[in-house]
Amino acid sequence: MFSLLARLVQRHSWFVVLVWAVVAFLLFRYAPPWDQVTKDDDVRFFPHDSPSVIGQDLLERGFPQDAASSQFVVIYERSNEPLTAADFDLVEERAADFYKFSQANPELGVKKLDTHRSPVIGPRLIGKSAEGPGQAVLTIVSLRGTYLSKKTRVAVDRILEYLQTSPPLPQGLRRVVTGSAVVGHDMNTAANQSIESTTRTTVLLVVVILLIVYRSPLLAMIPLLTIALSVVASLKGIALLTEVPGITFQVINITRVFVVVVLFGAGTDYCLFLIARYREELRRGRSRADALREAIIQVGAALIASAGTVIVGLGMLYFSSFAKIQYTGPAIALSLTVALVAALTLAPVLLSWLRGAIFWPFKPPHHEKGADPEAESLKQIPMTGFWIRVADLVVKYPITILTFCLAGLIPLAIIGAQTKANYSQLADLDPDRPSVIGAGVIRRYFAVGELSPTVALVDNPRIDFRSPAGRDAVQETSRRLMSIPVVAEVRSLSQPLGKPPVPDKDKTFLERLADQAMRAAADSRYVSTNPLNKADLNHITRFDIVFRSDPFAQTSLESLQDVREVLNAATRPGEPLHGSAEIGLAGSTSAVNDLKDVTTSDQQRMYILVTLGVYAILVALLRRPGICLYLILTVVLGYLASLGVTDLVFRSLHHGTEPWGGLDWTVGFFLFVILVAVGEDYNILLMARVIEEEEQHGITEGTRLAVAHTGGIISSCGLIMAGTFGSMLTGTLTSLRELGLALGLGILLDTFLVRPVLVPAFVVVMDRVRAARRAEQLARKAAAAAEKPDVNPKPFDEASDQEESDSRLHPEAIDSCLGQFYDEP
Repeated sequence: MFSLLARLVQRHSWFVVLVWAVVAFLLFRYAPPWDQVTKDDDVRFFPHDSPSVIGQDLLERGFPQDAASSQFVVIYERSNEPLTAADFDLVEERAADFYKFSQANPELGVKKLDTHRSPVIGPRLIGKSAEGPGQAVLTIVSLRGTYLSKKTRVAVDRILEYLQTSPPLPQGLRRVVTGSAVVGHDMNTAANQSIESTTRTTVLLVVVILLIVYRSPLLAMIPLLTIALSVVASLKGIALLTEVPGITFQVINITRVFVVVVLFGAGTDYCLFLIARYREELRRGRSRADALREAIIQVGAALIASAGTVIVGLGMLYFSSFAKIQYTGPAIALSLTVALVAALTLAPVLLSWLRGAIFWPFKPPHHEKGADPEAESLKQIPMTGFWIRVADLVVKYPITILTFCLAGLIPLAIIGAQTKANYSQLADLDPDRPSVIGAGVIRRYFAVGELSPTVALVDNPRIDFRSPAGRDAVQETSRRLMSIPVVAEVRSLSQPLGKPPVPDKDKTFLERLADQAMRAAADSRYVSTNPLNKADLNHITRFDIVFRSDPFAQTSLESLQDVREVLNAATRPGEPLHGSAEIGLAGSTSAVNDLKDVTTSDQQRMYILVTLGVYAILVALLRRPGICLYLILTVVLGYLASLGVTDLVFRSLHHGTEPWGGLDWTVGFFLFVILVAVGEDYNILLMARVIEEEEQHGITEGTRLAVAHTGGIISSCGLIMAGTFGSMLTGTLTSLRELGLALGLGILLDTFLVRPVLVPAFVVVMDRVRAARRAEQLARKAAAAAEKPDVNPKPFDEASDQEESDSRLHPEAIDSCLGQFYDEP
């Protein structure tokens, strides 16, 4: 197959380029813009039985007039004195002006607007500082879109522009914004900035590394052009898949970051492998055409085997239940396939066209003295350099080196195994983001849960919640919800202001009149008096729950479980909400909690599937199950150690009033999948060479030669891969910086410790153990033979040893393609 590919590339190079040009034209012609197809709305990606999905459905069914999914909160504050009557009038006037603006622009998706003068909720929007004379008032804009959706992002942009053009405020009056909609907007803004900075840094880094490695601008240009085209084609192809009939495929914005860094890392590696073999063949004395043909033939199968490990590992993400993960993995795997095809077709064409000019300003590799073009390798040239010294040390002191390495990695791995996942959106943003600043102001005057209250909804066809019995059920359920320690307020039909009602006997006549008016207003807010379906009339009620903690913090997520337990218990026989009730939870906290539940389940599933998938490929290629199991264990050890170091670094850099909440949930998830796949990719290259060299030199010497032969090229590839992942550190999202550091550390550990030290040391130790056992068996046989001579002895000669050797499985096909495309002495 690869002979045919080599002939196609060399004899019909213009046809190859024409095919790529046609594909590129079609993709640019028909693929939709990336921003048009990306979907970052978490709720739409959850399984249908998730509480947030059920809650959103109940909210839209029972309260269509105010079924908002996110909130834009405007805070007016005087930090050193109370707000004046003029301030309150100004806030109300600005709110009225904005309401007119929102009605003139329905695309904003504004459902309603609450101010300090709104019925029921109004008084709760005025807050006073517990530590000083300061005072603040809130204006809450409820939006249809969820906090991460594109629709909400556009709406927030328009609202911010409107606020910036409004008249200046009186001296001493400050305005800041926050709320779940602003948090989502800041998240998307930071993600887009991270994509741009990561892309620039990745390209610059790859250019610098290629120039250092090759010192030839034209030679460095070949991988750059190849991978740049692969990235563009991949992103366009992924976008096009979303519109192909019969195919369900979804794209999220952050996928772009992974496509860029993975393709520039792995794709550049593929080109490096091809160019390394091409140069090797030139040094053997082959012509440029013969050298290129031989490089394609030998490297082709190697690259497919190498890339296959990564593609299978990422492809396993398709079996996730969370759609964001389910489609991100296959998208990256598809992009790697495009890069692989480009490395085997476009890069050889460029090498063929540029001929000897690619090595300018240096001369092409010259024919090494005494090298035979048909020889299997260049073993006649003495080996020198760093990697042969490393190989000598590993072979000479394997147990000592293994012990010291494990002693350093295991403590870090223990820390990594205890790392907690953080699901807080605010923790992912820099302190100077508007939503973070606004959240800080909210904390001074209100329960921070006002950023995004959780809406608990109960649908019970057997209860009319406007009846006396229904009101009593709501009141008892509200009381139980208020008993949860982290709950600051519960606003419901029975207590619309968030506090338990005062008995009528303790009220004045005017207070009773005001209570009746408020009850009338509360009915439409907390009971489904105007549902979409008449069957739901008065049968759906809501509880607005405000937590004392950040809506995205771990404390709130844990308290949400308490809320679910209280509501479930209330629906049991003999309890206030007894009946076949449907319970849902709407709001940002519920969405984040569902995110936690689904990603935790997916992570456990991926640990198994990715490990088994990669292990199956290792066994199929190397045919040594025991060694393959050890390779998996070493990469997992590197994964945990990288996670531990990353946790220690960011824990030490953490500052602020909130305690350290742990690494973002994406770090442990994607670190495992990518590191296991890429790490085993490099291990395959090493172990295939070990098996090849073992044929002629035995295991110990073969291991030494394999480390020496593969050290240079794999280390270069590892540096490029680590560098591209490290470029994520330039992003503005904390989660991307954490993941970038973890991936970079993981690749470096695998490249410079696991692959050249832990793996060969283990192989040598196992060889010594087997040799010791064999010597012991031979000694016992000899002793037995001496005590009881055999009449017709059968000598233990080389034939029996050869028979034992022949009984072992040797992957010759993999040896020929994987073991020989490195610079050899």
